[in-house]
Amino acid sequence: MDDNELDRLFGNEPEDAASDTEEEKKKAPEKESPDESAEVKGFVVSQYDGPADDAGEDEEGEDTDEEPEPEEDVDSDQEEEDSEDTDDDESEEEESEEDEEEPSEESGPDERPIKRSRPRDAANNAGRRQAAVKKTLKPKVRLSGRGIFAICLAVALIVMVILVLFLPAFRVRNAHIEGNVALSDQEVLNEIGLEYDAHLMSGVSGNIFDILCLNYGKTEERIKRENPYIEDIRISIKLPSTVNVQIKERRKVCYIRTPDGYAALDKDGIVLELSSFDSNKTVRPVICGLNVTSAELGKKVQISNMNDYKKAIIVLGAILAADNASVGGDYQMFENTSEVRILPSGYIFLTIYSPSGHLTQIKLNSTETISDDMAWLLYLFNADAFDKITANGALDMTDEDTIFKEY
Repeated sequence: MDDNELDRLFGNEPEDAASDTEEEKKKAPEKESPDESAEVKGFVVSQYDGPADDAGEDEEGEDTDEEPEPEEDVDSDQEEEDSEDTDDDESEEEESEEDEEEPSEESGPDERPIKRSRPRDAANNAGRRQAAVKKTLKPKVRLSGRGIFAICLAVALIVMVILVLFLPAFRVRNAHIEGNVALSDQEVLNEIGLEYDAHLMSGVSGNIFDILCLNYGKTEERIKRENPYIEDIRISIKLPSTVNVQIKERRKVCYIRTPDGYAALDKDGIVLELSSFDSNKTVRPVICGLNVTSAELGKKVQISNMNDYKKAIIVLGAILAADNASVGGDYQMFENTSEVRILPSGYIFLTIYSPSGHLTQIKLNSTETISDDMAWLLYLFNADAFDKITANGALDMTDEDTIFKEY
């Protein structure tokens, strides 16, 4: 082989090209300093500057001593760089762009351009940020002691709620109600909101804690507010399946006339019922002669002459006490009292049906001896003292001598 073939095998140019290159180098300006270099895909490639003293040597010596840059090294470096580019997925687009070839200003026209690549710092930073994001997507969850306790408490509450909802022991099977006279047992249960085989919670009013604890306190307040007959009520639960109810009722003692009809009152003047006029309905006893200004269900009646009302209540209380103390006969004077009227002069007039069914009007002077007067009057009715009277009449009890006159 001659020298030209060897040069071609090792990447060197032939003599003619070498000579041309040598002449161009002589014509070129001073070479760049060793610090000035170009990057090729991350590797530094610098031009080789021979010793200054050897510039005058003959061409053949330079041709044999000077070794041009091997292309195989650049190709191997480029292959390594390509393998690194495939490993970094996130920076593939940035590194896949073709490097622009910028010819050196100082190079000759026949000299090959030096490839320059963009720095990879931005791609590396993007890869690190992506890795950090991937790490944050897989956090480790650690439960503290409070977290474990909260989970156990929640599970216990769920189990308790399930048992309370579905166990038969929380279904109504028995109801014990005491103190009710005007209201029946079924009416009381309806007021509470319970029925047979209903859940004990169905009658509870209030928040979730009242329901879970079966606290009927708010239900009791609601019943007392809605039903004027119930003055007080106590509801308790006894497992299994038993409801105990204690009631204190208001008792209806009289009626008063209102512009629209009648109002039923208790001894304190609380309105228990409101009804319209009905000729087929018998209402007794009725307190007459009162000036009613307001009558609202569940509230105290407003009467201008309230003292007359109180005096009439005293008379009715004495009649009721006489009935309760009587041991002879079935006649009840309170049930047969039709009217009580208080006159401005202070006299009291009672209209009572006798055992024979006749109306008897009794005139009283005051309430000082009212209890004794009503006990004596009841004795007369039970002793059949009015059996021979066949007409309505009046009985004057204002003097020591009682006088009866027929109408």
